[in-house]
Amino acid sequence: DVNAVEAAITPRTKAVMPVHYGGLAADMPALLALTRKHGLKVVEDAAHALPTTCGGRLIGTLDSDVTVFSFYANKTITTGEGGMVVTRDAELAKRIKTMRLHGMSRDAFDRFTATVPSWYYEIVAPGFKYNLTDIASALGLQQLKRLGAFQKRREQIAVQFNEAFAGLPVITPPLAASGDVHAWHLYVMRLGDAATVDRDTFIERLYAAGIGCSVHYIPLHLQPYWRDRYGLSPAGFPHSQKAYERMVSLPLYTRMTDADVSRVVAAVRAALG
Repeated sequence: DVNAVEAAITPRTKAVMPVHYGGLAADMPALLALTRKHGLKVVEDAAHALPTTCGGRLIGTLDSDVTVFSFYANKTITTGEGGMVVTRDAELAKRIKTMRLHGMSRDAFDRFTATVPSWYYEIVAPGFKYNLTDIASALGLQQLKRLGAFQKRREQIAVQFNEAFAGLPVITPPLAASGDVHAWHLYVMRLGDAATVDRDTFIERLYAAGIGCSVHYIPLHLQPYWRDRYGLSPAGFPHSQKAYERMVSLPLYTRMTDADVSRVVAAVRAALG
């Protein structure tokens, strides 16, 4: 809701961080127009969004200031841990490269592949140990070659779920706009108003049937740190609270077989009563 975003902007606001939740692109054209209007930066949370597209363009190639991807073990492609930062800002990219490795002005590769190799380096800022290992990077490059096949299988499973759940008292995930790609990192369904079972009981029934499922995610206003430090409560976030109380993430991974999908569908039908 871009209008809600604009209403939340204050003189202290520096950036807007859209999240491409579950692999579906946020309304980036509207958000980019809004941030230009207010002179704000845009940092895209694209942890779920490879290879999501928006308006025919890959997430990470839009006009945002920074886009951040995750290659954690459960993502569409993985390096085990770590991720990727994408930006067109050359100075920002230079600073990110420096900050990722203890604030060093030159990493080992640069030092020993330069025209004049040198052991010398400088610490120019307080940094972190966020560099991706060579082994993890090699794994990621091989995974990248299979990205299209991974996304296609995830989409096939999501379509099977959507078709199977038609007519049930559940709300299936929204689809990508025509011509765009949904990464389908998650398949998050919500129990509809007509459901006769609450979310927690529904999950318990799926567990009892041997179906792993989860909730993505528990809202920040319910987490002790933010709740207690900032005085947050469900009343201040009615839409997030309602969605949280009804949402369930079903299994979705590339090695699921059609038989696995059918088993999940049968368990969902039974759990709904």
